[in-house]
Amino acid sequence: MSQTPEFLACFLIPIPSMLLECLPMIDDIGYDSQLHMQAQATMCTSDPTHRLICLITRCARDNLALIISTRIFFDLDEMAAAMPIPWEHWGPSNTRIFQRQFHFRINGNRVLQTLHFGARNRQFILQLLDFSPLAVTNGRGLGRVVKEPSTTCIIVDRIGTRGESLTTSLPYVQVVFSDRKFDHANSLLRDMWIDKERIYMLSRSLRYTYDRLEVIDVQPDVRSGVVSTS
Repeated sequence: MSQTPEFLACFLIPIPSMLLECLPMIDDIGYDSQLHMQAQATMCTSDPTHRLICLITRCARDNLALIISTRIFFDLDEMAAAMPIPWEHWGPSNTRIFQRQFHFRINGNRVLQTLHFGARNRQFILQLLDFSPLAVTNGRGLGRVVKEPSTTCIIVDRIGTRGESLTTSLPYVQVVFSDRKFDHANSLLRDMWIDKERIYMLSRSLRYTYDRLEVIDVQPDVRSGVVSTS
């Protein structure tokens, strides 16, 4: 530590703190090869101003994920530390709230989670949400660019009582892996992870007595930041 820690700002969140839990921040910056080091210089995943903080709620009825872009912490004036910043002044444009599914992972500026579909949501597929500004700018064609605001009714206690509605609009690119479907009642998917280049899925095998580890390539284009899958 080269200098004494300095208090910068306090941001108000209209969700009771007893319901919130912060997921660890993970970012794949440490690579040995020169190619990866060159990629880091141009991609938003290595930029600390565009990482994600994820706060999740836990209650009996509903689970929500509050995604916060760290860009808001790098645009502070000298008056920011004087008094708490109201949610209305920072939250809607720098966050996105959505339902958190059973399988949920975050890395850098990406979120990987399951997406329920079908009759009574009995099946699910994987979806990748990329909050990189470059991906949002150049993501058309490989994913759905989401810029329109979304409104979510938040919870106010552990039994799931509904409170006020919050509107958030942090843009992202949604990539849906529709070729892989899982049955919710008898899911083969045990767990999943994501890094800057790949998705890893640990699944039960119906034909063999041991599990399978599947790998999906999701390496972004260095120039555009757009995710390509293979």
